[in-house]
Amino acid sequence: MLTTKLSEKFAPIKIEQTTLYKFCPDLPEPKTRDLLVQLSKKEAISNDSYTLSIEASNTIEIQETHCFECGTRLKKNGFNDRIAILDEGLGRYEFRIHRKHCRNCGEITPDYSKLAPKYGNYHENYKRRARQHYMEGLMPSQIKRAFKIDFGIDISKSSIINWVNEVAKPLREMLKNTPVPSSGHWGYDEIHMRIGGEKMYTIDTVDVNTRFIPVAKIS
Repeated sequence: MLTTKLSEKFAPIKIEQTTLYKFCPDLPEPKTRDLLVQLSKKEAISNDSYTLSIEASNTIEIQETHCFECGTRLKKNGFNDRIAILDEGLGRYEFRIHRKHCRNCGEITPDYSKLAPKYGNYHENYKRRARQHYMEGLMPSQIKRAFKIDFGIDISKSSIINWVNEVAKPLREMLKNTPVPSSGHWGYDEIHMRIGGEKMYTIDTVDVNTRFIPVAKIS
């Protein structure tokens, strides 16, 4: 019996694996496969900083969905209302921070300093200016008046004092353990003056060898 070999070209058959969700859209969406979850966690851990964005409602959002430390999916954890006093006298800005939480690592705290003050409401440059004015001899009340004239903002004296103390306290601890460059040979000069109509004097002392000048005391 003769057999005929068919030489026609058949169209390729495409097989698509479908699910019930395609025919019944009311069913809950299928869960992401475990492999895809692990890949997304690995991609999250490979990053080194969280991505922040400001939404139309003045809300700062964390874009990432997984924790950088352990790869666990992050959960939304409410909002923090904040007020920022912008630099260069640009005024007051109100916004919200959308917090996220990791069940293993706790609260996610990215660096918001590019978008908002890290601590308090005032831009960091105000704190630097206040410390510089204080180092140049201005009192907190004078610094307060200078900010009012230059930027139109009314900063409390207690805030200015706190800004100065933030850097003064660790500096004092360092100076306690710093040896005084003294040779034991001192020279001094007595200066008389009037302060508030009252006669006073100060003794300026200097080490004749090291040129170290201690703090002068007015009596």
